Amino acid sequence: MTIRLGWWLAGLMLAFPAQAIYLSSGVFTLESDRTFFSRQFVNNTKETNLYVIAAYRIAKPGVDEQPQPLEQGELLYTPLRKILEPGAWEYFKIFYRGPADERERYYRIVIQEIPANLMEMQGGDKTPLVSPTMALDTIMVIRPRKMRFTYHYDPLAGVLKNTGNTYFRVMIHQGCDGQDDTAKVFNLLPGESYSGADLRGQNRKFIIGFNKYQRLGEQCFEQGQG
Repeated sequence: MTIRLGWWLAGLMLAFPAQAIYLSSGVFTLESDRTFFSRQFVNNTKETNLYVIAAYRIAKPGVDEQPQPLEQGELLYTPLRKILEPGAWEYFKIFYRGPADERERYYRIVIQEIPANLMEMQGGDKTPLVSPTMALDTIMVIRPRKMRFTYHYDPLAGVLKNTGNTYFRVMIHQGCDGQDDTAKVFNLLPGESYSGADLRGQNRKFIIGFNKYQRLGEQCFEQGQG
């Protein structure tokens, strides 16, 4: 079974139900000034498990995800396989060695969880038992090394377009006093647009990225509101 993180649902901590692998983040982003990334994963089960890790390139999250082979040296990651006892943890590490250009790149990271006791051999034929596996499937974004963060917002038409070459996250509160936990949150890829009445109305809006909140529009921020 594969559990896939919805690209448009942003910022949620991810944990499998009750007994499963746990990751400390959802969408992973390697910023333009970084070449190394690590994230902890935990065996959150009562069994010893084998974890097998793989990565492949995709054209665009949620739209064109046909697996594309990695170019030699483009993306290095470790470990490829790891056995973890119950409650044990390991760091998944990624090294980007691809082109330093203006293109944003997207990858699927897949971590398969296989119970170690089901990997025992059948007698002397050395044939592994057929066993069910669980896989965590999530997105890795490599921001362009030559990044351009720009957008166009038309508050009257209620349209926001990403005119740059890197994705950003949008948060729209319910009214001027709404909270983050009840807000609409989604990501806009380069060239994508979002239109809706919530961009026209009196709702507090932000673009989130690069470790900060940026106000979007003047609604709710006029005369010291919010």
